[in-house]
Amino acid sequence: MDSNISSIESTYRHRVDKFAAAEKWYAIRERMVMHLRVVTFIGAAVMFALGWDSKQGWLWYWAAGAAIFGFLVLVVYHEHIRRQLQINCLLRQINEQAIARLKRNWAGLPQTPVAVPAESQGLAVDLDLFGHASLFHLLCSATTPIGIQVLRDWLLEPASPDEIKSRQQAVTELAPHLEFRQTLILNGRLLADRGNTMQRFVDWAEGEVWLTARPWLMWLVRIISATALSIIVLTKCRIISADLGTLAILIVLLLNALITALFGGKVHNIFSLINLRRGEAARYLSMFELMHSMPYTSTKLNALKAETTNLGGGVLHRLRQLNRIAALPMISHNSFLCIFVYLPLQFAFLYDFHILNLLEWWQTRYGRFARAWFLALGKFEALCSLAAIAHDQPDWAMPEVDVSADRFHARKLGHPLLPCTTRVNNDVEVGPAGSCLLVTGSNMSGKSTLLRAIGVNAVLAEAGAPVCAEHLAMPPVVLATSMRIRDSLEDGVSFYMAELMRLKEIVDLARNAKPRDNRSLLYLLDEILLGTNSRERHIAVVRVLHYLIQHGAIGAISTHDLDLANTEPLSGVCRSVHFRETLHDQHAKQPMTFDYILRPGIATTTNALKLLEIVGLGENDKQQ
Repeated sequence: MDSNISSIESTYRHRVDKFAAAEKWYAIRERMVMHLRVVTFIGAAVMFALGWDSKQGWLWYWAAGAAIFGFLVLVVYHEHIRRQLQINCLLRQINEQAIARLKRNWAGLPQTPVAVPAESQGLAVDLDLFGHASLFHLLCSATTPIGIQVLRDWLLEPASPDEIKSRQQAVTELAPHLEFRQTLILNGRLLADRGNTMQRFVDWAEGEVWLTARPWLMWLVRIISATALSIIVLTKCRIISADLGTLAILIVLLLNALITALFGGKVHNIFSLINLRRGEAARYLSMFELMHSMPYTSTKLNALKAETTNLGGGVLHRLRQLNRIAALPMISHNSFLCIFVYLPLQFAFLYDFHILNLLEWWQTRYGRFARAWFLALGKFEALCSLAAIAHDQPDWAMPEVDVSADRFHARKLGHPLLPCTTRVNNDVEVGPAGSCLLVTGSNMSGKSTLLRAIGVNAVLAEAGAPVCAEHLAMPPVVLATSMRIRDSLEDGVSFYMAELMRLKEIVDLARNAKPRDNRSLLYLLDEILLGTNSRERHIAVVRVLHYLIQHGAIGAISTHDLDLANTEPLSGVCRSVHFRETLHDQHAKQPMTFDYILRPGIATTTNALKLLEIVGLGENDKQQ
């Protein structure tokens, strides 16, 4: 293993040990405090019972009161201990997962589910962009739904060269700040927005107001509340009689009960929509505070910070303001406060409606900025995900994506999903326009892995991430692949027809790629048109490649057709490279080995018959 990687792994292991020790310490304290709470509560009950019939009962009651106070203090302390226990447990897990990411131990790395648009399914499957042991599985440390979605979109939608440069600068700036990035992940996991609270909050913030849209109801609530307050004041000042005041209050209570029965359910549905009970939307505040806590030098990070600072007076100020409003309905979820505070306020003054009015005041003024705030946070999380891989893979290079480049040129290119202990890197050049890279070699020699390495690194490059290479320069490209084609019984599409449909999409892209954002088409074709006979397949592949080359596309194709490069009109435009295997004695532990080193020229060896022998279908086995 590279010394840099070993050093990074040691850092993570040290952090695992530190947080595991703290977790153990808090676990012991948590059990002690829990037992002490029980003892204190029982002690308070016993002292109260002893004072019931005692001549000096007041002393026992004072002691019981002190014990109850101690119990309440222990309850608060217990919550603090439990919180610290949870934090250290999560930090230990985060660093254990970082080690799993380094080693490409996919089982030890949590997989974040993400929906892939139908139009991107083919590319995503071909290049292992999503799912288990995928590029997204490797990269994603985002915890919020918007952060996950932004990272997904960055992998599927290539950025412009200027945007790529700005992301690279931000990633480079964030990469050394390990503690900062892990704290962001921690805050997101503590939030645990599994029900997509943030999206519901944004939908509410941008949606129509309910109470304000019914001014008659709002004024009715205000008039009744003012009347109730006036009756109480007038009765206390003896301006009206107690009997009259009591009768008036009873009428108000009945009217308020009727309004609550008719409209209270809708009000509480709105509270539930933005999850005021658990306060998830407001908990995002800690992530925004962390985002704002560092001074930045890169243009991208400062722009994201500005989006959350300038719009609507700033997300920190406005979410704190919302926090204060959102705390008001919380009293209905505490049994004691509900009985002695909330219910009297609700039935006397229609408390919930006044809270909703405050919320809609906030919604009307600042709700339209919520989406931009949270989108900025999502972009920040996505940049931190890319920064994590930059930190963990210091030998990876920041690519050069420039319209002046006419080819994909990489030194020591490797597949980023393979562990560094087994990965073999190769110098690769695809292009310029008017040429094609022809990759030959026997089965299992590394052809498909090379094509996927080109594709996955192109995706990383155009997302603004470092690439698994010593150096990579490329033009802006539209990626198109045909690798893992499947037939569909449901749609009545055969394997051959499915492959033709995919090739038709690639041909159409070649026709339209250049005018769209001045991008070249980068195609990667792995053993295409297997669903037909060898003669027609040869003719069809030549026709497809000739069309792509004529339209200025650059790309690579793997094939077992060794005559392809010498066939007109491909002769002279196909640059051939190959992989080689080494055959050993059939009794050797490994009868066949591969070095996965890319060499110039057409492959000179095959291994199909040898593989038949290995599985027991050789000539000697046949005679037996």
